[in-house]
Amino acid sequence: MMKLPLYPEKDYLPKYADLIDANAITKMRENSNKCFDWKGTQPYYPILERTEDIKALSTDYSGSAPVIGKRDELADDQFERFHQGLKDLMPWRKGPFNLFDIDLDAEWRSNLKWERVANYLDKAGISLENKRIADIGCNNGYYMFRMLKDNPELIIGFDPTIRYFFQFHYLNRLIEDSPLHYEIAGVEDVPLYPNFFDIIFCMGIIYHNQNPVGILKDMYGSLQKGGTLIIESQGIPGDMPVALFPNKRYAKVPGTYFVPTESCLVNWLQKAQFKDIEVFYSHKLEFKEQRRTEWMDWQSLEDFLDPEDPNKTIEGYPAPIRIYVKAVKK
Repeated sequence: MMKLPLYPEKDYLPKYADLIDANAITKMRENSNKCFDWKGTQPYYPILERTEDIKALSTDYSGSAPVIGKRDELADDQFERFHQGLKDLMPWRKGPFNLFDIDLDAEWRSNLKWERVANYLDKAGISLENKRIADIGCNNGYYMFRMLKDNPELIIGFDPTIRYFFQFHYLNRLIEDSPLHYEIAGVEDVPLYPNFFDIIFCMGIIYHNQNPVGILKDMYGSLQKGGTLIIESQGIPGDMPVALFPNKRYAKVPGTYFVPTESCLVNWLQKAQFKDIEVFYSHKLEFKEQRRTEWMDWQSLEDFLDPEDPNKTIEGYPAPIRIYVKAVKK
């Protein structure tokens, strides 16, 4: 088995050891690393081994699809091996990416979500430059790559899904001296970073947790005073401060617990002691944003909604909206 470099050579732990619980984070990593011995993890190693000679000479993070490498930087056999590796790591949920001129059109057009967030941050005068940032539920790191153009001090992604780690690592190792860090961890591990982050992004996560107010309190504790939380959640329409608690699945997705209205999400944030709470965007989720592609050829949104009434899920619940909120730790 190849020796996988789990963390960049310039690990952030030594630099910030006095500000975070470095010993506990090291133990967290040791526990998380057990997943690399799982039987289901073994197929990923040959994908990395076949492409470990490939590096990108050029990058551009300013557009909707982060650009890593150009076609003419690779020999034909390198390009074919890299392209095949992308296919072997399917499905790709978040994107798009442009990788050695390969257009990776993922299931989610995550650029649309990021543009809504980035436009709001710009109007609100919230800069990412020189900030310590967490991306909770970072998936393959799409938003982390987008953040790089703003020169943050530190970006840490948290996600316990091993496939997403390998997708992230497959891309991140193309970049010389990448500043991105990925912890195979969940939101429950954020308290190991007390009063540390300037900005936390938590997008598409909270409705998968059994204790939404509890995890909001954890994120509150991990923010510096004056720090900002940007939360984006699946939700349901309505004016009442209530949340749908689906029986088994919501839009065919298991592990969905509380799907809030806008006012319910605001109330959760208030219960967690956040201030200056602002819903800055909400919209009905449409097929143009989440759909099946050649890079994610499994079921997607069109399969999750009632074919006779797209205002309902396949189970008969209200179809999802997406809610974007800013909140501040005072």
